[in-house]
Amino acid sequence: MIPLTERKLREAQFFLARLIEESKRRVRNEPEAFEFFLSALLGAGRSVTWVLQHEAKARYDQWFPGWLNRLSDDDRELFQYLKGQRNLVQKEGGAEVAFEWSYIPLPELPTGKRMDPAIGFTWSAMPGTEPPAIGIPVHSFSSESTGGTATEVCERYVKLLSKLVHEFVSEHPSAAAG
Repeated sequence: MIPLTERKLREAQFFLARLIEESKRRVRNEPEAFEFFLSALLGAGRSVTWVLQHEAKARYDQWFPGWLNRLSDDDRELFQYLKGQRNLVQKEGGAEVAFEWSYIPLPELPTGKRMDPAIGFTWSAMPGTEPPAIGIPVHSFSSESTGGTATEVCERYVKLLSKLVHEFVSEHPSAAAG
């Protein structure tokens, strides 16, 4: 059985969900939350292979190099790149993440469900005046080879980790059965 590996995968999925939620947040009371969730996701994601190797060492050591070589060049590069980002988080204090500001006009901000319709954003100005906007940080990894926002890259990574666990179990049913 590989219950600890599956738990680490669920942990990575958990932090991915928090990362996605944080990336969509328009008002942020915790300005470092995105980086904290990213750090936790990278750590949990990297642990998936370590724990799998611990739980099924002989099979994993024989199987993993072939699995890695069967990946597309893009997936293999992504896997190695985020492994490196995890190392930067743990050894140097943070991943290579940058952000740009995306500005959303206040009238376009989603307000969600409101109990009282009188509560919301209001503003007034001379006709033709641009509405005020709120800046939302959009994070991305510094490497152009990853493509997409940091959240999109992490979604691809967690899918790749899920594929790794699923394919290991498929090819080694006795490891899943115990």
